[in-house]
Amino acid sequence: MKWVEPPAEELSLLRSDPLLWEQELDVRPDVAGDLERALGKRSGESFWRSGHDHLYSLELADLGRGRPSMARVYGWWHRFEPRPPEHEIDADLADLGLWVAEVAESLDVDDVSQVFSYAGTPGGWPEGSVLRTPEERFSNLPGFHWERREVEVEGLSMAYVEAGSEDAEECFLLLHGEPTWSYLYRFMIPVLAQAGRVVAPDLIGFGRSDKPTLSSAYTYRSHLRWLRRFVAALDLGDLTLVCQDWGGLLGLRLVADEAHRFRRLVAMNTGLPDGSGPVAEAFTAWRRFSQSVPEMDVPRMMQSAVRRPDFSTAEAQAYGAPFPDREYQTGARIFPRLVPTRPDHPGAYENSMARLALRDLRIPVLPIWSEEDPITAAWVKDVERLFPNSSAAVAIAGAGHFIQEDAGEEIASLIVDWMGRLA
Repeated sequence: MKWVEPPAEELSLLRSDPLLWEQELDVRPDVAGDLERALGKRSGESFWRSGHDHLYSLELADLGRGRPSMARVYGWWHRFEPRPPEHEIDADLADLGLWVAEVAESLDVDDVSQVFSYAGTPGGWPEGSVLRTPEERFSNLPGFHWERREVEVEGLSMAYVEAGSEDAEECFLLLHGEPTWSYLYRFMIPVLAQAGRVVAPDLIGFGRSDKPTLSSAYTYRSHLRWLRRFVAALDLGDLTLVCQDWGGLLGLRLVADEAHRFRRLVAMNTGLPDGSGPVAEAFTAWRRFSQSVPEMDVPRMMQSAVRRPDFSTAEAQAYGAPFPDREYQTGARIFPRLVPTRPDHPGAYENSMARLALRDLRIPVLPIWSEEDPITAAWVKDVERLFPNSSAAVAIAGAGHFIQEDAGEEIASLIVDWMGRLA
């Protein structure tokens, strides 16, 4: 159990949801006494963060009987977010039950574990709640020949492609954004693979990765958790992060949390908003559109956004391959709502804390932005100011929001040259 003292600022953004209530804890005075000793208190609230990064509290009450007499468990969710998926809560409460068995001498951990097993708790994803795009939809895509690899995170398959040598000293982690997938990096992968190992995952809900249909499954926190576990599963280190759009909103948080894994950062048309700055009208319009259309026509969206004149219909359709119909688009439709646009927006507080951590980092940073991207240009300038060792932002003329499509080979060569100058 990861017991914590959450700051008052964080608690002020959350609502408490009662989950369990034991009104006669002192029927087992031995257990009540052991809980008091383990928590160091007879009454009051103790907080922990679960393996799903959810915040919970265990509140003990003293009715004057010389030991805790009641216990209540609360889940603390952001006031503007739905309750997390029930299977995550069930698993977290099962972990609490196992912890109680560990600290209570009269309880047997194996017995408690068996009870959970017989009850089907903790459960996995509900049947039918996770989709996977048929692999045949990804065959014969223009310019994309890398075989699908996968890592399992929390019962979900997170797909990725890899190039270069696994033994290379350099490793590039390429993170895409909305509504794309690793196909976006097909022009950059060959150039970067000559300089080191390249790993390009598809975020959960995108590309060839699994796609939960539960809208409550997709939060800023859950995306970051899945990505962190992906990186840990492959034990990636000495990383140069290359990120764009939501790849940066997640990647910069990952750098703040696990700085020891990263050597450099390349931030393209992205940033780390904490809700304190102005919101671009172009983004507001995009968010409004994404939430109002019955189904996203991703190929048409890409044809409108990509500036490269020879961008083909087949390439545009490759971006629609992950989404046979709207049922597969839950993650893509939720993403625009997750960008923190107000200080009290979910993720804003965590981003503000991450920004403080990033200001202390001394890794080299290369911001790259598109002159014709109205959505994120201000964010990339903010990245330049955020990192003490940032190079001057490089503007790519004629490129739009999907800069990897418009100038992929140019940018990859620019990155390799930049790394050479740092050596």
